[in-house]
Formats: sequence, structure tokens, C-alpha cells
Amino acid sequence: MTTDALIRSPSPTRATIGTARLIACYATVLGALPYLVLKVSWLTGGTIGLRDGSFLDSPAMDVGNAFTAGMDAVAILLAFALTYPWGRRLPAPLVLFPIWVGTGFLAPIALGIGFFVPDLLAPGAELPLRGWVWAVVYGGFAWQGFALLTAFTLYAKERWGHLLDGLRVPVNAGVFVAAGTGAVHVAWAFGAGFWGGDVDSLSQAAMNAVRGVLALAVVAIALTRGWAAAVLAWVPAAAMFSWAFWDLFVTVAAKPLAHASAPHLIFSAVQLLGGAALAVALVRAVPRRAVLPRT
Repeated sequence: MTTDALIRSPSPTRATIGTARLIACYATVLGALPYLVLKVSWLTGGTIGLRDGSFLDSPAMDVGNAFTAGMDAVAILLAFALTYPWGRRLPAPLVLFPIWVGTGFLAPIALGIGFFVPDLLAPGAELPLRGWVWAVVYGGFAWQGFALLTAFTLYAKERWGHLLDGLRVPVNAGVFVAAGTGAVHVAWAFGAGFWGGDVDSLSQAAMNAVRGVLALAVVAIALTRGWAAAVLAWVPAAAMFSWAFWDLFVTVAAKPLAHASAPHLIFSAVQLLGGAALAVALVRAVPRRAVLPRT
């Protein structure tokens, strides 16, 4: 009888929880709580951290705050699932999809944090939020990114590490989409304005540069195998999917669809589909084993 090794895993014991996993878990929680408190405050009428209270006076902001607060709550739940034995018993999709999306959102911020906060805190910046909020939010995202991805790496190594030895991720359409869209993001970072590119700050340029470099890194999966191939497919694909989804959400929420930039919408949709295609290629490349190793 065959068994999908991604769905089932050996029964864990409490002894498998190491110090590094506990530190990563509670570091994630500490990094997530300040942002969650801000979002709950704003959703319930609070004005903490606001220079201009009217910034929140729109249905789109309510939806966005509720959505991002929910994502932060999921990150906390994931941290516990990746640490404690009951998390090993969860169906793989319940773990893999949210941590994949979280990787996509957090990895570019963690990599570009050195540019985001200084730019937002620059003297004369006319922003609706007080300076310390940007430091808390983006600093918290970077903190979460490193802590949560550490927790996931330790979890994945224990649950599925034996499946990744010699892994080869096949080149598919997603790789070509990644290369093309990555080049566009790099061009935007240097000031190009085609297809909806609009960079008017160092932080926007840095985000485009990070997203572009991550996407371009996917081409290296043809030259690597094992954990390196998994990471080169996982992280760029997640960043492509998550931030393309966010681009679409913000574009549609900020203006009527009829007035949105058609090239930018198409570009984001293609990038989202390319990220999904890369993820499918990675999952399909993981071998199926009839017998799982004992722990």
C-alpha cells in the first residue's frame, strides 16, 4: 500500500522538542504581538500610532486591517504547530500553505529591512503613521521572518528531511515567469516606469530589488539538488505568489477595477500564477515513499 509521505509522518514524542525550536517559537510570538495589538486597536476604533485618524476611515482599510491581523494570528498558531508534537500530526497542506505564504511575505521584508525603516523614518516624511509604528511593524516582520523560518526549517528537517536528499526540482513555466518578472522588478528598482512601475522612495526601490533578485534566483534550481533546490524553489515562488496577491488586493481595493492599470494587473496575475506553478513543481518533485523511517 502506497502512502503519500508529505501527508503522513512518524509519530512524534515530546523529547523531539529542542531548545532551538522553543526559542524560535516564542521569538515568533514576541515579534507578532505588537503588530497584532496595533491592528486590533485600529479595528476597534483606537488611534494609537496615528498622525491622521482619517487614514483608517474607509471600508478598504477595515478589510485590509482585518486580513493582516488574521495573518498575524495565523503566524502565532503556526509557530506553536511547528514546535509542539501535535503539529506533526496535522495534514501537510494545513502547515505548508500558510507557512509558504508567510515565507513569501516575510522573506523580502527581512532581506530589505535595512532600507525600509530608515527611509520611512527620514526627516520630512509626510506619512499617516508615527515614525515608531514603522519601526515596530517592519522590525516585527523581519523578526518574525527569521524566527518563523527557523522554526519551519527545523520542523521540515524532522518531518520530511529524508525526502529531500538528492531532490531535483524540474524546470517548468514558473521558472521562465520568475526570470521575466524578476527582470521587470529589477528594472522598476532602477526607475523604469513601464507596466505600472512607480518607485518614488528608497523603500519601494529596495522592495522591487529584493523581489527581483529572489525571482531571478529561481533559474539556479536547474543546477542544484537537495535542500538547496528546495529553498531556491520555495522562497522565490512564495515571494512571487504572496506579493503578487497583495499587489492585486491593494490595486483593486484602492480604486474601482475599471480604473486600475491593466498592464499592472496582468503582470501581477502572471506573477501569482508563476509562483503557484513553481510550488507545484516543488511538491511534485518530492518522492513518494511506501515505507517511512522510524524515529
